[in-house]
Amino acid sequence: MLAAAVFIGLRIGELLGLTWRDIDFAAGRLRVRYQIANGERVEPKTAQARRDVVLMPALAELLRSHRLAARQCADSDFVFGSATGTPLNANNARRRGLRPAADAAGLNVPDLPRVCFHDCRHSFASLLISQGADVVFVSRQLGHANPSITLAVYAHLFDAHRHADAVSEKLEQEFGDLLGSRHVGRSAADEKARDHVVELNGARIEQQTSRQPLAGNRVETRDGR
Repeated sequence: MLAAAVFIGLRIGELLGLTWRDIDFAAGRLRVRYQIANGERVEPKTAQARRDVVLMPALAELLRSHRLAARQCADSDFVFGSATGTPLNANNARRRGLRPAADAAGLNVPDLPRVCFHDCRHSFASLLISQGADVVFVSRQLGHANPSITLAVYAHLFDAHRHADAVSEKLEQEFGDLLGSRHVGRSAADEKARDHVVELNGARIEQQTSRQPLAGNRVETRDGR
């Protein structure tokens, strides 16, 4: 249940409302169609909350193993149900599942709020953003009413990811040759703006592109020699 909370990012009610019928192992998708609210299995409040979520193979295999060991494993049974087949109580899931696991992992520390299931949901969103997913895809995976909500909550993560990519590309353009690599697709303007390394009489010298063509075999380097 905790692995699913982190790597599917469902709300606690959606997580507890899953049945085995909702998991499409062949397609690698998990269908969110119901949730547990006030002890009843009901449809989500918004159309956007009815969604398909990606299911990575490792988690799918873990869920398969869980189904084989479960007492209730029919299509209509809850994935994370009680021993008698009823929906788990959300408070029990927190108290008996998440809290001791977070304590054992050292995540619950003094003077800070305890880890909650919604933190697992935030972790899933952060993982998607770190993998380069755009705001529309992340919004659909989380079941937000619209992408603007996703952007309002996670704008700092999208900005950090975009800036990191931009900085990495710029560093490669400016200093890639220094480390022995060659950036493919550098523009002509970039080539003219940087110094080139040329071969002359077996010696490597640096010649700025802004200098006039050299006459004969005379070579002028940066320090005038």
